[in-house]
Order: sequence, then structure tokens, then C-alpha cells
Amino acid sequence: MTQATTSAGRAEARAARAGLVADRILEALAALSLAAIIVLLFANATLRFAADMPLPWVEEIVTGLMLWLTMFGFVLGLRRHESITVRAFVTRLPMNVQVALKLVTDVVTAAVLLHLAWFALRYVLDFGSDATPYLRLPRGFFTAALPVGAGAAALVVLLRLPSARATILRLREEEQP
Repeated sequence: MTQATTSAGRAEARAARAGLVADRILEALAALSLAAIIVLLFANATLRFAADMPLPWVEEIVTGLMLWLTMFGFVLGLRRHESITVRAFVTRLPMNVQVALKLVTDVVTAAVLLHLAWFALRYVLDFGSDATPYLRLPRGFFTAALPVGAGAAALVVLLRLPSARATILRLREEEQP
């Protein structure tokens, strides 16, 4: 075994550990967001039913947390290759064409996500300092989920470009009965 293969193996192991850490952080943030949403909605429903005193600001927090939860889940789904794909036609093509199509679709996906991130960032910069009606929090605290999530998703897609061939092979194995 050469020194180059040993260092390449170590680099792959470090990348795998970093990916696992990123997954765990995203899972924890998503779980915390979901738990906060559930607690707030349950408390608000209980107060509404028991005391006829709902908290008017709960909707602001829940709506903002739902946006963050959606982005955490989106990035996590991309990292785990759990996005929806329709491969009925593509699987009949030669391997090199499948890999080329995968590369093209991933580059287009990354471009669209970066475009979304750019316009979402401009939106946050223009309107992020506007205050929410009840708590007077800056809206940017919640809407920042869009550029952060879209940018992180684009990064995930771009980082997996070198493994397009391995992804195609893995998908082929999963489709075998």
C-alpha cells in the first residue's frame, strides 16, 4: 500500500466522519425545531380550550420554525440521497450516459439552488429587519432559513459531483430484485 492510497483513505474517513457530524447536527436542529413547534401548539391549544386565552404570538414562532424545519429536512434528505427520482427511462441507457445525465442534472440543480439562495439573501437583506407583529422580532431571523438552506443544499449537491458514477452503481444495485 502506498502512502498516497493511505492518505486518500484517511481523507475519505475524515470526510465520512464530517458528514456524519453534519447529519447529527441537522437531525438535532430539526428535532429541536419540531419539539418546539409541538410544545408551542399544544400549550396554545390547551390555553385556548382551558382558559379561552390563546397566545397570539405562537403563530409567528411556529411559522418561522416550520421554515427552518423544512430547510433542515431538505438538506438532510439531499445528504442521504433520499430525494425523489424517476429513473424508468434513464436506467435503460448506457452507464456513461447515465453518469453524464446525473452530472448535468446535479449541476442544474446546484445552479437553481444557488439562484434561490441569492434571491432569498437579497430578500432577507431588504426585508429582514422588519419586525414581526407581536414579538417584534426581526423577520430575517426566520427568513434566513431560505438562503442558508438553499446554499447548504447547493453545496451538498456540488460536493457529491465526483461520486456520480458510484451513485449510479448504487442505484442500480438497489433496483435489482
